[in-house]
Amino acid sequence: MTKAISLGALLKANDDPADSAAGRRAAKDAILRFFKAVATRDAAALAQSITEDAVYEIPFSESGSTEAGGFRRYVGTTEVVEFWMETTANGPKNLGAEDVELSITGDGSQVFIEQRGNMVLTDGRPYRNKYVFRFSIRDGRISHVREYFNPVVAAYAFKRKIANTFLIETL
Repeated sequence: MTKAISLGALLKANDDPADSAAGRRAAKDAILRFFKAVATRDAAALAQSITEDAVYEIPFSESGSTEAGGFRRYVGTTEVVEFWMETTANGPKNLGAEDVELSITGDGSQVFIEQRGNMVLTDGRPYRNKYVFRFSIRDGRISHVREYFNPVVAAYAFKRKIANTFLIETL
């Protein structure tokens, strides 16, 4: 877990960031293992790609709440793996990511991915949303993920209510 620090203090600090080519390679490999396991629905490989105390959060969900307990959050290997197995069981067909931008911190402890998802829903409608992922890497495995996307587009696609009240009928 990282220590909270103000943006001003962070920018004023004179500490040079750590740099590790091996750390960056390990981070990239961890992300590749994770996405491959999700794509192939390999629960065992997915469990191996994350730490036992892994956290997967979706803070900008359809609930409209960014407060703890107000959005989807999965803690531990079992919950994270179950989330992905349920999500991919009868979910949309993934046609691959587009416009992918990958950033890895110098020491490999954080990975950021921005991409556009390109999927086909089970009813044949296209689903294209913009995603930003923030991965924390520890000992070559993923320890924390924050997945951000446009919740209005997702609510429309999956027929979920916004703020548990409004159903989006058209975009």
